[in-house]
Order: sequence, then C-alpha cells, then structure tokens
Amino acid sequence: MVFRGKPSKACQRCRDRKLRCNLQRPSCSSCLRIGVRCYGYRDTDVLRISNETEFVHMKAISAEKRVMTPKRANKASFKLSHLPLDLQAQARQLFFAYYIADFSRVWDFLYPHFDPKTAPEHLSLSIDAASLAFLSHHVNSPSAQNLGRQKYVGALRETNKVLQDPTTLPQTNTLEASLLLDLFERITDSRPTSVVSQRAHVDGALALVRLRGLQHFTDPGGLKALTRLALNSVVISITNRESIPEDVTKIREHTANYTDVSHPKWLLSGITLKVTDLLSEITKSVLTAEEKVRRCVVLERQLEIIDNEAPPKWSYDRIYVTEEQEDTTLDGYYDVYASRVDTQMWNVLRFIRIVLCDEIIESCANTNDKTSQHAMETAALVVREVCATVPQMTDCNGPARHKLPPGSSANMHTHTLSHFLDTYILLLGLYAAAWSRGCPEKARIWIIKQLDRIAEHFGVKEAATVAAILKMQDARARTGPWDVYRLIGSYAFAA
Repeated sequence: MVFRGKPSKACQRCRDRKLRCNLQRPSCSSCLRIGVRCYGYRDTDVLRISNETEFVHMKAISAEKRVMTPKRANKASFKLSHLPLDLQAQARQLFFAYYIADFSRVWDFLYPHFDPKTAPEHLSLSIDAASLAFLSHHVNSPSAQNLGRQKYVGALRETNKVLQDPTTLPQTNTLEASLLLDLFERITDSRPTSVVSQRAHVDGALALVRLRGLQHFTDPGGLKALTRLALNSVVISITNRESIPEDVTKIREHTANYTDVSHPKWLLSGITLKVTDLLSEITKSVLTAEEKVRRCVVLERQLEIIDNEAPPKWSYDRIYVTEEQEDTTLDGYYDVYASRVDTQMWNVLRFIRIVLCDEIIESCANTNDKTSQHAMETAALVVREVCATVPQMTDCNGPARHKLPPGSSANMHTHTLSHFLDTYILLLGLYAAAWSRGCPEKARIWIIKQLDRIAEHFGVKEAATVAAILKMQDARARTGPWDVYRLIGSYAFAA
C-alpha cells in the first residue's frame, strides 16, 4: 500500500481551499475572519489505515471451521439484536420532537406529514433536508450535512415538477415545501449572499400565496404557514434595509381577522414593519437628519409603551439575589419569563429599541444634544434588561437548575437539546446590547464573559463566534447586528 502522508486535521473549508488551518476552537481564524461557520476538525486517528491481512486470514479460517462443525438442532443459529436506527429517521424524529414541538411551534402545521409514507414526495424530501440540517447543526455531523444536501437537491427537483403541474401548483404542501427549503438554507449557509438569493424561496412562496388566494388560508395550519412566511420576508427586508413587500402587508391584514391583535407580539410585529420601512428610507438618503431622528423617536416611544403597558400575563418576574450570587448577574437581579418564546419576544423588542437609539445617536450632530442623551440613557437601560434575561437560562446552580436532566448535580451535568436552544436565543440580544453605543463598559465586559461561558459550558459554537467579533471590533469598525444575526442562523432559530 502506498503511503500518501498523514491526513490533515484542518476543517472542511480550509481543506477544500488548501488553506493553513490554525485549528483553534471553536472556530479557526480563517472561517472567523470571513464570518462563516467552522464545522470543526477531523479526527485523523479514525482515518488511519492498518494492515489487517492476518486478521482477515484468521477470520476466514474460523468461518471454515464453523461450517465443518455440525450444529445441534435444538439451538438457535443466530442471536437477535436491535437494528441501528437510520440517520434520516433519527433526524426526522429529532426535528419534530425538539424543533417543532418544543422550539418553534409555529411549524406544527407539518405534523400531518410526519410519516414519509403518506407525505407527498417533494414535501417529504424537504422535511428530510431541514431535519438533517438541524441534526448537523446540533451535533456537527458531516454525514448528516452531506445527506441533507442530497435531500435538498432532490426536494428542489421534485418541487419544480410539482410547480409545472397546474393541478398541484396551488396546494398548501407546495408552500410548506418552499418554507422548508428556505429553512434548510438559513441553517446551513451563513455566508453573505445577494438579496435575490436570500429571497428566492420566500418570493416563490409569496407567489404561491397570490396564486391560491388568501381567502383559502383560514385553517390553523394555513394561517401559521402564512405567519411564518411573513416573518421570513420581514427579516430579509430589515436585514437588507429594504421596504416591506406589499404581499406581506396583505398577509398581515388577512391574519388580523384570526389573531388576538391586543397581544404584545402582534403590536411588536406592526411596529417592526414601520421600522423596516424607515430603515429603507434612511438607506436611500431620502430623509433629513431631523426627520430621521423624529421618526426614530416616535417608533422608540411606541415600543416603550408596549413594554410599560404589557398585561401581567405577558410580563416577567424580577428576582433579586444575595451577595453570594451577585457574580451571576450584572446588577444583582435577574428576570424570569413564562417561556422561551416570551423571553425572545421581549428581547426582540429591546433589540429594535437599541437599533433605533443607535440611529438617533448617529444622526445627532451634537452628542450633548438632549435627544441624543436620552437615547444613550434609554439604550443603557435596555441593555441591562437584556442582561437580566440571561441567568434564567444559563445559571445551572440557580434559576436554570430545573432545566438539567433528572439526577444531575450543579457541578457535574449534561444539557438537553431544549436547554441548548434556550441559550441560543440569547445570542442576538446580547450582541446588540454590547454593540450599542449606549452600552456601559461594565455591561459589555459582562456580556462577553457570558458569551464565552455559553460557548464553553453549553457547547454553543456560535456564542464563541459572537464573542470573538465583539472582542475584535472597535468604535470605528462595528459589525452590524443584522450581519451577526445572519451568521448565527437568522430566523431559522426564531422561537
């Protein structure tokens, strides 16, 4: 056998490009520098090839002896064992059990299609692709990633066939397949892409909705699919500072007939549409500095009203800690929310307030201006509120102890996938808080420390990436929060 050298330990991207990989954990410098996800390093011991000629020879002799030796008729000639579960089946079960049932329940319109034998081919392949992408993201499995890409290509091919058939084109499952294909891309591809590429599946899904007609989306599953589609489109628009598509406005008007419009989340989504259009106008330079500040102030005030007037059902409890526990919090207290969804909703509200405050500060020529000072103070307040959401998810010796598996101790324990996702939703809010011009230095140091802990203790590699970005940037060259949002999976991880 020819010796071809030792196999490289480098990550996949560095091997493909023949780059020198510095093997840093959790992400090599090459991947970190261009802002893409590093999928880890190869275990070269697994790849070593040894000479097993003697082993094969002995195995053949043993087999020959077994054939020549007569067996007793009253004994079974085989031993029963469990068959290994197919990777695709594992991914599908994980996706439905954790992503849909636990993390992002708006996707529960997929429950009727859990069984691949009864689901349409294009939809089943799309579910497999998204499921394998989710599995690969969590356990860093190249096998799941490669199989997921194969399923994605197959789903694209089958979906295109369906789109060419006028009898099947308007069906809801075609819309669902488009959403899943978009989800696959959000999970697997964090690289900067063109707006056209980002919007491909979303715009296709919007076209399907127009073709079928909103009046046919009245059942719970159809309304949730519409809600998910509208969310995806809004995030792409605000990320690229584009105005809201008219189709999204029409979807919102339609779903308002079936939604509690007094819910803070509904009110927040309405203001988010206005903020998106405002950021689009700011980018096009069609507003004066005075008009820009005025409109930012108005929208920020509307978000503050939602915060102050939220009913107790949607609010949170503030817990003050003892002196011995103060190192786990920023200001000696933490907040407890009813669910992960509520936590993320409030942090999205705070995130948008931070973005608006930053626009105000940037537009005010004089930093001593009263409006600018108020924006700085507001941002500092919101930063502390974001930080107060962290201990309930991360303090395994305190408020997060109930999230540990049964029988776990505070010092020695593992974490469930559900707990992993709890910490994941904190990343965007923490980055925006530390990125804010109004963030106190004490809070910024604390946030980086928490991100490092989430990366090390919970194994969330994206937390290490976010922390590294904060450590490297300065006031003159700041990475925008929407760029970081794309890097950590965008709306794929919106609860």
